[in-house]
Amino acid sequence: MNVCFPVITDEGLESTIYGHFASAPFFLIIDTATSQSSVIANCDPANPYKGCNPFSALSREQLDGIVVGSIGDESVRVMNICGFKIYRAISASVSESLSQFESGTLTEIDVLQSHLEGRCSAGDSGHSCNHGSH
Repeated sequence: MNVCFPVITDEGLESTIYGHFASAPFFLIIDTATSQSSVIANCDPANPYKGCNPFSALSREQLDGIVVGSIGDESVRVMNICGFKIYRAISASVSESLSQFESGTLTEIDVLQSHLEGRCSAGDSGHSCNHGSH
């Protein structure tokens, strides 16, 4: 299996998971079958000076999971469309998180629809409130 972690620097299994997926400087990919690791810069390979672009950086990778500290809904949505499952890290340690991923103890992150929080609707979006019941 290939498991991906957003990191600041490549220190292999001793790396620390970066706090936010989309702005991580690098992605560390660990092949669990061989324990080999590789690192990918978080940018569009065709235009590396344009800044962070995790979707272009990872789009050609075969990944069984991406383990993150935090990630926004839109990033989860797009990575799911790319075929990737996103998991919440319990620890900032890549080695601990990899063990937890392999044992199945990490939780897959669902899109929370946070853009709908605090909004009222007529119920057509599945999110509604009832102001008349105060």
